[in-house]
Amino acid sequence: MLRAVDTLPAVERVRGGLSGRDSMDLGAVDTSMIYGARCFHDFLAEAVGGEQLALVVREGGQAQAALCLFEKTVPGVGTVINSLPWYGSHGGCFGAGLDDSARRVLLAALREYVNETGPLSATVICTPEESAHVAAYRSALAPRAEDSRIGQFTRLPAAGPDFERELEAVLRQKTRNQARKARRQDFVEEVRDDADAWHALHELHVANMAALGGMAKPWSHLEALRRHIPAERRRLSLAMAGDEVAAALLVLAYGSTVEYLVPAIAVEHRSRQPLSFLIWHAMQWAAEQGYACWNWGGTWGVQDSLHHFKAGWGAVDRPYHYFIMASEAGVDRIRTHRGELRTLFPFYYVYPFTAL
Repeated sequence: MLRAVDTLPAVERVRGGLSGRDSMDLGAVDTSMIYGARCFHDFLAEAVGGEQLALVVREGGQAQAALCLFEKTVPGVGTVINSLPWYGSHGGCFGAGLDDSARRVLLAALREYVNETGPLSATVICTPEESAHVAAYRSALAPRAEDSRIGQFTRLPAAGPDFERELEAVLRQKTRNQARKARRQDFVEEVRDDADAWHALHELHVANMAALGGMAKPWSHLEALRRHIPAERRRLSLAMAGDEVAAALLVLAYGSTVEYLVPAIAVEHRSRQPLSFLIWHAMQWAAEQGYACWNWGGTWGVQDSLHHFKAGWGAVDRPYHYFIMASEAGVDRIRTHRGELRTLFPFYYVYPFTAL
């Protein structure tokens, strides 16, 4: 229920982003994901740069809800705002005390800030939960453009003697057979955090992305992840075939959710399903640690093979939305620099290329 206008909460602008205390208060909710955590924002600050601003609703001095922004300014070109940058990281409103009133004032405060500062564009990437409030975002933000992705999530069975049977029950038949085949191989899982393991992950990842014609995550970003994400919130595992690394998998864990972040596989071992081997064991670990949800990340509508792979692991679709604010002048300037955007604003979402 919306509060009366004269009792709506005030919004505080916090330069430099959330404090660790605020992040803890805001994250005290079972459905929270790592994207609202201070450690993740510290990683983003090092990896992609930019200035941080948090819009915060408080009650009794304690943060109840927030909307966090990163601003990247290129002199002579302009400013781009993301909530949040880096491969479409989820932003938008979040917090243990988030309700309709808090959402309303946070979005109004963001629209006001955009009107004041006049960036080239400002993009909010909602979580799937917040995408249930599309009407509120559209009304408050008046976006010039929208975009979307398909989030995919697997609900993990509880740890216990029936875990394997219950996990297999949610898998599609082909994936179930692949997981069984993988576990019959002579792979050995090594959970490691040393530099050699991180380099092995990155080398395989770069090779995989080159084969797909995609953009690999830079080594500097993995270094930043390792520095800023606490060891208890990350897990790097290797599938060893003798002395060879057959596959590697990096996941992050926070709240109730494990994030499937960087998978990588040696092409010569692909037929033996080493990545399925690692996913199975990582899911088992996640259940044992009390995590209930596995987030496969966003999928484009045209990525049929990737969507099918995730769905095979019992993933259900949870679409989420991008809301992009921009003035006519901002879009014109973006068009002027269209060919340079990835260089000028690396790892920031600027504007839908199909609309330029």
